[in-house]
Amino acid sequence: MEVISVPSPRFKHQQVEAEIRQLVETLPIAGRLPSERRLAELYGCNFLTVRRALKELVDDGTVMRRIGSGTFVARHARSVPAATARPRIGVLVWQGGDAYANRVLQGLAYEAVNNDLDLRSSWVRDFMDDGLEQAKLLEQEGCVAITLPWFPHDRIDEVRTFVRSCTLPVSLPMVIPGLEANSFEQQEVFGTNLQASAEHLCGYFYALGHRRIALLGPDAPGDVVLNRFLSAYACYTSRANLPNHCGLVGPGAQAMNQLAERWATYRGDLAVISYDDEHALRFMTAMHKLGLSAPDDFQIGGYNNTEASAYSDPPLTTIQQNFNYVGHWLIKSALALARGEIDQSTSLPRPQMLVRASCGGAGRIDEAFRQQLPNLDIIVEDPSGDPMPG
Repeated sequence: MEVISVPSPRFKHQQVEAEIRQLVETLPIAGRLPSERRLAELYGCNFLTVRRALKELVDDGTVMRRIGSGTFVARHARSVPAATARPRIGVLVWQGGDAYANRVLQGLAYEAVNNDLDLRSSWVRDFMDDGLEQAKLLEQEGCVAITLPWFPHDRIDEVRTFVRSCTLPVSLPMVIPGLEANSFEQQEVFGTNLQASAEHLCGYFYALGHRRIALLGPDAPGDVVLNRFLSAYACYTSRANLPNHCGLVGPGAQAMNQLAERWATYRGDLAVISYDDEHALRFMTAMHKLGLSAPDDFQIGGYNNTEASAYSDPPLTTIQQNFNYVGHWLIKSALALARGEIDQSTSLPRPQMLVRASCGGAGRIDEAFRQQLPNLDIIVEDPSGDPMPG
């Protein structure tokens, strides 16, 4: 009689625990994990399941909790793999990374679990001596390639030198002249997601009846993606015969406060499309200082759907970038480069808009409205952050 061994199914909290452990491996030591609510959204479960999974990691010392601050990485499960072990990819995380970089790390972790890959990460202060030293350590740990989730645009020359000096192939999150083959997207595709989002946000606010639509972004002339965003905005406002209001600001509160003071004169007649959630949230803060708030005095939409956007006051309407797509192609590109091949994305996932309170349009979206923006999936969220029917 043949006996067939059937593996016991994993409980949900065990599956979530395994995925969080992989996420931990993408974060540097002392890196902060997303909130329990965000992890529950990421893994399709409730926060009690996440809490039970995190308890296992706390108990074995993998993560530590700090009351009032969050959950942080305490250690990695470091080991040098045998020749037959699953592929291992190194991740170099820029120390000054923002919320966008954290979301890319989550996407990398998700794809690594789904594709039975192993990730190892390290903080880097630069991509010169420190970056090359960390890359060498990752190579000693068995990594076959390295990926960079994010880096500032003013570090492009430094990254170019790093890629050419590194003994491991490097997958990049953007197109750099001379290193086009290292980008996770083909040159023709790169940056078109934000370009399309600018058009979608303009079209959305125009459909709501706004005729004064402003653009908000960073003062970064070398940012290729920003230039696409600006171009899409300029083309849309020109076609629709709308006034052009472009606000590019540097870091810090002063520049944003000055912009808010200028645009406050358009109170009640202003819709703002933002290059990312960070700038949108900074602008909302600056307007609050003037006693103005969305959506009563102005309306605003961002891009990326970072965690803070769901908890701002009011919650920020945003175009949701598919970070699993970014993580998937960064890893796929890295593995191809390790084989001496090139594998890049040639098409983008369909964009989704999460409609929250900051745009003032939630109650006005019906089927007729959706048909005006046929290439955009519109998801209306209620105040709890859950999708509303219809």
